[in-house]
Amino acid sequence: MLRKVKLYSLSTCPVCKKVKEFLSDNNVEYETIEVDILDGGEQWVALKELKKINPQETFPTVVVEKAIVGFDEENLKKVLEI
Repeated sequence: MLRKVKLYSLSTCPVCKKVKEFLSDNNVEYETIEVDILDGGEQWVALKELKKINPQETFPTVVVEKAIVGFDEENLKKVLEI
């Protein structure tokens, strides 16, 4: 089943890189929002969206119909049905 996946990430975050690698290795298409490299206005909007999804505003945050905070491989496999 194809699901829309969005990843809120920081370009320097090692755990974020693990999530990207996991998604790529499992052929999951996803949109990445690298919050730290956005310009001021875009960054503000992204952080506002993130706070609604994950009030702690931690990275990585993966959204697959619901937010998954951090790199929880088993939960990602379950939600993505892989």
